[in-house]
Amino acid sequence: MVDEVLVSYFKAPRSYTTEDMCEIHSHGGNLMIRKILEICLKNGAQLAEPGEFTKRAFLNGRIDLLQAEAVINVIHAKSEREAKTSIHQLERTTI
Repeated sequence: MVDEVLVSYFKAPRSYTTEDMCEIHSHGGNLMIRKILEICLKNGAQLAEPGEFTKRAFLNGRIDLLQAEAVINVIHAKSEREAKTSIHQLERTTI
C-alpha cells in the first residue's frame, strides 16, 4: 500500500474532454505522488501534455475555440481583472 486515495471517475460524455477519465487525489507529498504516478503509468496510464485536456475538449466539440482561448487566458492571467474577464468569456457559452 502506498496511500489511501480518492478516485473520481468521469464517464463519457460527462467529462471535460467528453472521454472516460479519472482524477486521483492523494494526501500529497512528493514521494507519495511519484509512487502513485509510477503505479498508474506501469498499469497503462499516460501523462497529459500541457493543454492536452483543453485540446481534447476542443477537438471533441465540448468547447469552441473562444472558450479554449479563454482557458489559456485564465491560466496565464496576471491580475484579478484579467482572470475575471477570461472567466466571463469562458462562461458565455455553457461548458
